[in-house]
Amino acid sequence: MRKYYLLWGMLVLGIIGTAYGTHLLIHNFSIGKGLNIAALFILIAGALLLLLFIVLAIITAFTRKKHKQKEEKLVKDNIVIEEPKEEKIEPAPIKIEEPKKVESVKKREYAPREKESRSSYSYYASSTIYVKKVGYGPILRFDGNRILDMRDNTYYRIEDNVVMQEGYGIRFEIRGNQIRDAFGGYQYEISGSNINKVFGGFFASISDNYISTYNLSDKYEMTDSLSKKQLLVFAILVFGRY
Repeated sequence: MRKYYLLWGMLVLGIIGTAYGTHLLIHNFSIGKGLNIAALFILIAGALLLLLFIVLAIITAFTRKKHKQKEEKLVKDNIVIEEPKEEKIEPAPIKIEEPKKVESVKKREYAPREKESRSSYSYYASSTIYVKKVGYGPILRFDGNRILDMRDNTYYRIEDNVVMQEGYGIRFEIRGNQIRDAFGGYQYEISGSNINKVFGGFFASISDNYISTYNLSDKYEMTDSLSKKQLLVFAILVFGRY
């Protein structure tokens, strides 16, 4: 940038010096004063600056041209411009998983823990069992560990030691031969062929396929024998909590 300023400065000073020196010389000759040394010096200095400007301008132009040719040669000889390659985006292979083989679930068989008797019941009865209130009709249906309360069409399910109400959650808990409210105390227990209130004593008896309350006011008939857990669920659903 300074180089260009210097060149332009030389051009301007050369023009001014040449013009001013020439003007002074002509003026002095016109008025008869003869040769003016100062005017001649200014003219010569201006002319030298103009000449120097022309030489430097020619050298600069030549240098720039030569430099440009050199750059073009370097680009031509050494620099290889690669066109951008189009990358082919291949879709990721879709892995299709073969459906897992579902092993056939064998029907769960519940073997009785002890020999079947009226005071010892199988873990679950394998067939559908209805409990009917004598003189009224069916009130409960047992399908293995699934129970339907036919009075309000509510389903329950026995899972290990808890009784779930479908669509609600845990309702009861079974501990041994006793059942309790999930949010309260113990309610009923099985003792031999009797159904007792845990805090209240004898409440109902089991005889053959019948369950009778202690005062014989209500009697229930089973189409088959119920397991101990099923009997406990029957007691709390039918006799209610206290």
